[in-house]
Formats: sequence, structure tokens, C-alpha cells
Amino acid sequence: MYEIGNTKVISIIDRTRPIAYNDDSIATLRKIIRNTGARALPILDRNSGNFLGVINRSDVLIVSSTKTNATSSSILKEHLLEINSNYTIFETLNLMFKYDLWEIPILEGKKYIGLVSISDIVKLLFNKAKDYLKNINAENYMTKEPITVNLEDPISKIWKKMMEYKYAGFPVVNDKEKLTGIITQLDLIKKGYTRIHLESESGVKNQTKVKDAMTYTVIYGYPWSTLYEISIPIVKKDYGRIPIVSSENDKKVVGIIDREDIAKVIIKGDQI
Repeated sequence: MYEIGNTKVISIIDRTRPIAYNDDSIATLRKIIRNTGARALPILDRNSGNFLGVINRSDVLIVSSTKTNATSSSILKEHLLEINSNYTIFETLNLMFKYDLWEIPILEGKKYIGLVSISDIVKLLFNKAKDYLKNINAENYMTKEPITVNLEDPISKIWKKMMEYKYAGFPVVNDKEKLTGIITQLDLIKKGYTRIHLESESGVKNQTKVKDAMTYTVIYGYPWSTLYEISIPIVKKDYGRIPIVSSENDKKVVGIIDREDIAKVIIKGDQI
């Protein structure tokens, strides 16, 4: 696995990942995210092709519906971290963990080469460490007692939690604390919400509930599930996180496993 850790990240990036330009409207960015599921969009200068920065899902969610004709340049911030094509998977993962940053642009000078995601890396690691993951249960590696939200919670409350905890999604439970679904930033974008604490894209202030925007089909695991089983939907469906429930009957959320957890387990197990 040492060879895998020293593989150049440039060799594993998804070259079909979408990009956007400095003069694209915010509405256009939302449309790209809705249609592709992209977590982050590299922004290039349309004239020079130079890389300018990255806009993610939370960036487009905070823009008021009255400003959807504004361009990406109006919300673009300097990106925290950039790498070049010589960086290895091991070096890139360490930077991701250090800065809590899961998409990193690859540049040569100001020229955009690609965007490496934690998803790209986890997919490769999973394929090389399947046997190892089959011998590890979720219970010892999951985040215990994760934050959940209720079906009846207003969207504004969920938005505040996303901003406060910097989480992209939460498991949804009913009044009996039973797992019912999941709600993510992508759900909110697909339903057309912006500046969630104030309005919808239609400009109508409301108290839309979680149950109106959430995804009801949710894949979950158990404390005794192997990390191999948990990793399959993360890799195959590009899910960011998998809730862990106590049993099939009560489905009480007792933990959560995300992409970063899988990567850290493989590294700590000397599997890279």
C-alpha cells in the first residue's frame, strides 16, 4: 500500500468534474450543482482561463434570491489551499485532515489542472483495502451520538446548524427518535432554497419543515456492520455519510461514519 500512498493525485482526479466561470450567474452555479451533485465548483476567468477560486454548496445557499443574477465573482473568496501535480495521495490527505478541506484545486502556476476530492481518494483506498475493511466493525470508528434533526424542525433551524457545525447534512428522526431520512445541502439546493433563514427562491418567507425538503430513502448501517459494507454506498453512490442505527426495529441513530473516517482508518491501519 506504500505505493498507493505515493501515487500522484493528478492520476486519480475525475476529469469530468464541472467547472464554472467568473461571469456565470449564481443561478447558473445552482443549476450546475443541482444537475451534477457537485460539492464544489472551480471558478475560472473566462478570458484567460486562469484559476480564480472555488465556490461550494454553502456559498450558493447563502445568496439571496434577489441576487441570483449576480455573478460568481461577487461571492468568490480566495481559496485556502492549492497544490500542484507533484503532490501524492498521502501528502494531499494530510493537508485535507489538517485544514478540514475536502476538495483541493491542482494548479500549475495559474492554470487549472483539476480538483482532487476526498471522494476520489477514498474510492482508490477502498479498492485497495477491501479485505482490511471487512475485518473492522463500525462501532469502534463511528462518531457516537451524532447531531440529528426532527421531521418537524423548520429549515431555518437546520441551516443554522449547518453553518454552526460546518456539516453538509444530518440524519432526520421522528418524535420517537427513529431514523426517517437525511437532509443535506444538496437537498436544499434542489428544492430551490436560498438564504434559508429568510426565504425561498420564490421570495416567499415561510416555515418550511425538514419533512418538505429531506430525502426519505436513506442507507444506514449497524454498529456491527463492517467498514467494507459501510464504504460501498460512500464509494458507489458518492454519499458523504452513513448513519449507524442501534437495530432494525427501533432505528435509533447511535453513530455516523463519513468519508474522512474511512480514509483515516485505512491510514492508521498502515494500509497506505
